[in-house]
Amino acid sequence: MKKIAALLFIVFGFSFLLNVEPILAKTTIITPTTTATPTATLIPTAVPTINITEAKSNKISYEVGKWNGFNSFRWMIKTAIDRGVSTNTIVLLLLLPLIATLVSFLHYVVGLSGYGIFMPTMIAVAFLSTGFFGGLLLFALILAISLLGNMILKKFKIHFWPARAINLMFISVAVFALMLLTSFVNIIDISEISIFPILFMILLAEEFVRTQLVKSKKEAKKLMAGTIVLALAGAMVMSLGSIQNLVLRYPEMIILVVLVSNLMIGNYSGIRLTEITRFKGAIRSKPTTR
Repeated sequence: MKKIAALLFIVFGFSFLLNVEPILAKTTIITPTTTATPTATLIPTAVPTINITEAKSNKISYEVGKWNGFNSFRWMIKTAIDRGVSTNTIVLLLLLPLIATLVSFLHYVVGLSGYGIFMPTMIAVAFLSTGFFGGLLLFALILAISLLGNMILKKFKIHFWPARAINLMFISVAVFALMLLTSFVNIIDISEISIFPILFMILLAEEFVRTQLVKSKKEAKKLMAGTIVLALAGAMVMSLGSIQNLVLRYPEMIILVVLVSNLMIGNYSGIRLTEITRFKGAIRSKPTTR
């Protein structure tokens, strides 16, 4: 538990110092510089930056060249946008397999282990919605309440499901209190996040508790730390505007990259980077020929 607390503390401090946040809706006021007449001025225009985890329709100019067979997916996207499908949802759907590929690479090549491939991807979306600092604070609260509630409910010796239901009540009240508290703070505000990031984090906390019961506390801490690192890496990639624009403008290329990358990763048989030090003594150096 100390290792997880230390990891969360380091990431807390890092994200706070760098003020890393997701793509939030901010409004920039353009100062009028041109006047039509001495009595008429241009009206300031608001230029918002959109959070792609919101389902609101983001109106953009999506131009596609003449259909040639290779740009079929772009034509499908253009049709969907014209029919009112949210651009944010389209971008997020295209980003999910890319982030899953990143998680797969970090697991098989680098050696970072987490709770499967879907859990880190879902938590990455949650961090993108809440912000890195806000997401870590929210998850730390959920995990702490879950562990504390589990310790208290053990003394009552009740069945597992009723105990988890009571624990969920504790978590709900604590999250509501945190949302209310952060609404008064300028540094962080998670008062307007949707229920889905909260549910993802509750699922992760429940998986941590289950792993402690089925396997061991050491394994649960290792998988938890790995999941948080994988999720943060995924959220950082998803928050880049250039990546969002790339998957929207060149979806066929993204699909090809995902397919080729996973075929290569799926056939990788080398040693993982994190295991080089562990097996350094067993690795034989190639004999030199004279």
